[in-house]
Amino acid sequence: MTSPRPARAAQEEGGDDACWLRRVCPACGRIADEDPPTRCPACGEELPAE
Repeated sequence: MTSPRPARAAQEEGGDDACWLRRVCPACGRIADEDPPTRCPACGEELPAE
């Protein structure tokens, strides 16, 4: 049985900030190259301004 990882290690491994969430295409999941309003470069889905 392995010991649990320290909380500090989990914090260092974090992913991207939530501010990128508005760039995620709801249709295909790709991240757009710029903030909305724009279109997804992969599938063309419109990413409206919030």
